[in-house]
Parts: sequence; structure tokens; C-alpha cells
Amino acid sequence: MNSLNMPGLLPHRIACFLLSVGLITPLMAAQGSAEVVGEVTLLIGQAQLVGPDDVVRAVERGQPVRAGDRIETRDGGHVHVRFVDGGRLSVRPSSRLQIENYSHSATQPQGSAIKFRLDEGVIRSITGTWGEEARDRFRLNTPMAAIGIKGTDFVVKSDANVTAASVYSGAILLAPLDDCATPLGSCQKGREKLLSADMKGLMLELNRQQGAPQFVAAVDLLASARRPAAGVAIATTVPPAVGVGAEARAATGANLDRPIVNEARGRDLVEAATQIAASQIAAARSPVVPAPAPTQPQVNELIWARYAWVKDGGLDTLSQTFEQASAAGRESVAFGTAHALTRNASPAGAVLTTTDAAVNFRLAGSSAFFQRNFDLGVEAAKVDNGTLAVDFSRATFATQLGVSSPTLGADSVVASGSIGKDGVMRTTSANATVLGATTLDGKEAGYLFEKSIPTGALRGVTLWGR
Repeated sequence: MNSLNMPGLLPHRIACFLLSVGLITPLMAAQGSAEVVGEVTLLIGQAQLVGPDDVVRAVERGQPVRAGDRIETRDGGHVHVRFVDGGRLSVRPSSRLQIENYSHSATQPQGSAIKFRLDEGVIRSITGTWGEEARDRFRLNTPMAAIGIKGTDFVVKSDANVTAASVYSGAILLAPLDDCATPLGSCQKGREKLLSADMKGLMLELNRQQGAPQFVAAVDLLASARRPAAGVAIATTVPPAVGVGAEARAATGANLDRPIVNEARGRDLVEAATQIAASQIAAARSPVVPAPAPTQPQVNELIWARYAWVKDGGLDTLSQTFEQASAAGRESVAFGTAHALTRNASPAGAVLTTTDAAVNFRLAGSSAFFQRNFDLGVEAAKVDNGTLAVDFSRATFATQLGVSSPTLGADSVVASGSIGKDGVMRTTSANATVLGATTLDGKEAGYLFEKSIPTGALRGVTLWGR
């Protein structure tokens, strides 16, 4: 049998012949064999694709993107990619992102792999159908962090010293890269943190001084990019995705080519643009100097009162009796099931006098307990990893606490809400009830939390200082 007539061998033999006579180079053959996983749908400014063979190609709208490609944007450059499964990726100015893998097996999900590496800059990622079907096979690495997903639209900003992430939908799990023994999926060795879309007003940040990710007040990671220079053409139409049917395109549910409003800030993120401010970049790249150990914040004005009928087994170590806390010259400003927060009395109609726009308070003291259902007893609970960010200019606050006990295990309190002109804080979005207040000078804060869970209820009080 003439092997040249076998359909499976003919293209291969032709390629080998062309290689032998020098009509195509090994480099060209390697480029042709790389798998197309998506295409460029939008280009603003200047950007380039660097293949696994180190060949540099200028980015054009409609250009195929292959596994192994590195996307590099210049100052003012901005690239959107739509993947074959409907996933979306927005690479913002002055960024460098490697598409290390993008593959999927419907019959063997453990053979799937979606992996990105953000060396520097800012990206936004919206999970496609492949990522939804094999979430434990998705990974985004930065120089410091590893990020796994739970079906997600999220933003990451990174450089050599700092990684920050915010979430628009779904959730991510962010961990130090050093904690990751596996190349794909989430890393869970005790230092990781979960950030979900319902934790409004918060984002995660990991820097070299912390060693573990921390919740901080959210900022718009996309908000400070420069607009393209005058005369730069902007793609306004989007061609069909490479190899994507109507069903897959409809499954994305979100579109990076449309403006999306950040609920926390109320601004259009696309119009706000997407490069981190120069001052922030300079700060992140400055030499790391060990910070002195912080002093314990002091709270002198705010006092928690507990009602006489409360039976907590003597576990409340922070509050005073109602008679003690309500001495002359004090007023109650927040009330819960078991406690009331008191502060120095003020004239009727008194309002906040602080001139600070925003404050990140530090946890100064706490007392919490877990009440089990069916009168099965009360046990002390530990509070840690607390954050409280108050934006006086926008009259909002956001907070997070880790809470644990021997019976309960680990749990969390996450809440955001409004703060009135009198400094009283009220929950508007939370997985628990949070009520409290600041002092009128904005230097101290306190709140109580109450959270019902299937096995009982968590209750506690906190005090915060600067």
C-alpha cells in the first residue's frame, strides 16, 4: 500500500518534505501546531503577544490567542480576550500576563487545566464554561499569591511586592504562593482567605510584610488607568469568537466589552480606566523596610453594658454591668439582645466632628460566646483577624471578623452598612446583624454582632481604636 495515499499521513509527510527543503522553518511549524484558545476582541493603544518560541507579534483585533502566549500591554494599552469556552479576560495598561494553559476534557474533568500567571499589572477575569465545570483546575498565580475560584468575575492587581484582589461575582480563595504544593486549584494550608461578592466594601491584599492575606477597605483596582492618547483608534465592534457557538457565548453571562458599574463605588469601571496610579506603583516597588510592631489601640470613651438577665457563664470579659456603664454623663447609642453601647453624653442633635475622610480601625478588644441550641450550654468564642473600615465621606462601613470555638469550629462575621451623622452604624448588607457607633471625634468605634447558625447563635461585642 502506498503510505502517501493514507489521509492521516499525507499532511505530515508534506510538512516533513517542506522542512527538509527549507521552505518552512521549525519555528513556523511550532507556531502552526500551537492550539488556538481564544481571540482578541478589543485593542486600545499598544500591546504585543510573545509566543512560547519568544516570537513577538503586534496585537490586532481578531487575532488568535494560543496557549503559551504572553500578553504585554504598554502604558495606555488595553486588550480584551474571549476564550473558546466563553471566558473573558481584560488585560489593563502596563501589564504582563502569561496564558500557561487553557484546556478542557468533558469526559475527564481532572484532565482540564486553566492557568494564568500575572507578573505585573492589572487584569479582570470572567470564568467561562470550562472554568465552571472544573473549578478545582483553575489557577492564577502572581509573584506572591495563588488564586483559585468558585465561579467568578474578579480583578487582580499585582507587582513583585503586593497582590490585591476584588470580586464582582462568585468568590475567590487567595493564598500565599509559598503554601501551594499543587500547580492547579486553590491552596489551603491555613493562611488562605475567602473573598466573595457579598463581602461588599472589602478586598484582599497580600504583601511581603504580612505573610498572609488581609481584608482591607476596597478601592477600585480598575479606576485609575489612563485614557488612550488622542488619535488612538479604539475597536468598537467585536467579531465572533473563534470556535465559539451561540450557546457558549450566551453562557458567559457578562461582557467585558460593556461598561460595568461597581456597586461599592458607583462609578463606571470601564470609563474610569484601568492603570494603577503612579504613586501606588512607586509605593509598591519601594524597598521593603520591616515595620515596627504596632501598639495596641486604646479605647477610653466607649463602654459596653450588659443587661442583668444575660447568662453567659461569666464569659463576657469586656462589658460592665448596665449600672456601671450607664453612670452619670453617659448615653446608650446602640442596643442588642444582650448589650448596649454607651459613650459620653452629647447635646441633642450633636453630629460627627471628625475631618477624616476614611479610617481603618484596629481591634482593641472583644468578647464573644457561642450559645448552642436546645440549652446545650454556652462556651467562649475567640475573635481574631478583625478589620473595620469606615468611610466618613460616603457614610459607609465594612467589617470582617474570624470567630471560633471548640464546638463551633471556625466561622466568620462579614457586614457592611451605613453610618449616620451621629456616628451610629447600622447593617445594610451582612451575614450577621451588626450594630454600633463611633465617638463623635471618629477616634473610637464599637459594635455588637449576632449571627444565627444551624447549631445555635454567635454573639459578641468589640471595641476598635486607631
